[in-house]
Amino acid sequence: MNKEFIKNMIKSEILRYEAFKEILPKDVRTKLEGFEKEAVSVMKDIAIEIVTENSNKDEGAERKEVRKVSVDFS
Repeated sequence: MNKEFIKNMIKSEILRYEAFKEILPKDVRTKLEGFEKEAVSVMKDIAIEIVTENSNKDEGAERKEVRKVSVDFS
């Protein structure tokens, strides 16, 4: 798909969501905004966890080294 088309579709969905929030009652809107903040916080925590997990795997890969070993069975 065209890159500009995708950008415009995402923008239109964001605007549609904001318009939907505007027609909600005030108390429901505040609860929704609180939920959004919590969801963003959880997603950030997950992203940080994934990044640190991947960096730990990369460090482990650097430490592993294959060496030829000779064993004397006499």
